[in-house]
Amino acid sequence: MDSVCDYKNIENIKDVRNIFPVTKNCVYLDSAHYSQFSIVTVNRMNKFINDFTYTNVDLGKLRYDIENRLKSKIANLIECNLKDVIITVCTTHGMNIFANGLQFIEGECVAYPDTEFPAIVYTWMNQEKLRGVKNIRIPSNNGKVNISDIENVLRNNNVKVLTVSSVGFLGFRNDLKKISGLCRSYNCMLMVDAIQSMGICPFSIKETDVDFVSSGAQKWLQSPSGIGFAYISPSVKNKIFPTYAGTTNVEFDFKNFLNYNLNFRKDGGAYENSAANHLGMIALESSLDLFLKLGVVNIYNHILGLLDIFIEGIKNTDFIIESDLNPVHRSNILIFSHSDKNKNEFIQKKLDEKKIHIALRENFLRLSPHIFNNENDIDILIENLLLLKV
Repeated sequence: MDSVCDYKNIENIKDVRNIFPVTKNCVYLDSAHYSQFSIVTVNRMNKFINDFTYTNVDLGKLRYDIENRLKSKIANLIECNLKDVIITVCTTHGMNIFANGLQFIEGECVAYPDTEFPAIVYTWMNQEKLRGVKNIRIPSNNGKVNISDIENVLRNNNVKVLTVSSVGFLGFRNDLKKISGLCRSYNCMLMVDAIQSMGICPFSIKETDVDFVSSGAQKWLQSPSGIGFAYISPSVKNKIFPTYAGTTNVEFDFKNFLNYNLNFRKDGGAYENSAANHLGMIALESSLDLFLKLGVVNIYNHILGLLDIFIEGIKNTDFIIESDLNPVHRSNILIFSHSDKNKNEFIQKKLDEKKIHIALRENFLRLSPHIFNNENDIDILIENLLLLKV
């Protein structure tokens, strides 16, 4: 591979900034919204575009090769068997694979926190509309969910599936190992939306024992929209029926097109769409190459270090940290607020004008730095927050 298409010059996280051109044009601290591409990823995508434009690229072989490599790297990232990986379009796609393929009997219901991202909520509201599956919303406080409230709902209802975010869009990190154990004791399946933590917060299927995980790649995984992946536990595969059928998710004989046999694949590919997003897979593989080289623990610690600088920098000011800083629940996303919460929208807009990009969510200010950010970015944010006349 050409040197412009690999990470051979990246030895540690400090080197990463040089391959993200966004750092030369603004202070981008909103990776929980979306994250920019590295120049290596762009070069890899451009190479494919040019090769396909000017030569004959066998897309069937390309898909087979890159899909196998990609699934292997995903399996490495989350510590699972590559046969249990599903290539998807986005987080919502993965969750709907699970929800649409699951059979319910009368009296069974689903549960999720009442401050979950809409992708989770609408997935299950649709099942309520189509099939009458009762939805139960677990009370929470600004995205913070108490394990006792989860258990109370599981104890008093016939919950077939509990769905939570590994990290919510307001930054609360759920204790998946504890929640998974709780689900086991109540014979309940656990589905996890992992888009806000995938590749950033240490996560292992072996440790958490969840039933289904879904993640898009356009946020922290620094890939185009339209690519993602899911994990399905072997223990629930016989309960989740494929609801989409095409030539590549069945055991198809490409030498005999007219031999029609609807036999779904035995691996995660049984749930996949037929046409592959080649550019998306190329970009996602590129990001995983970088993340696996750096190490998820190192990435997570880098981000926490930047957030620590911010937390210290706004002490004794008009700004208040709203996130749960307990190590179990702390994450790569931090929410904070002006003491007068009504001023937060004005603050976010003023920062945006200065090309300092953070988010406004549920009227909280949300900070989500990534591997390309450094201490200077945080210092600039603090300095401008304190200079604002609000």
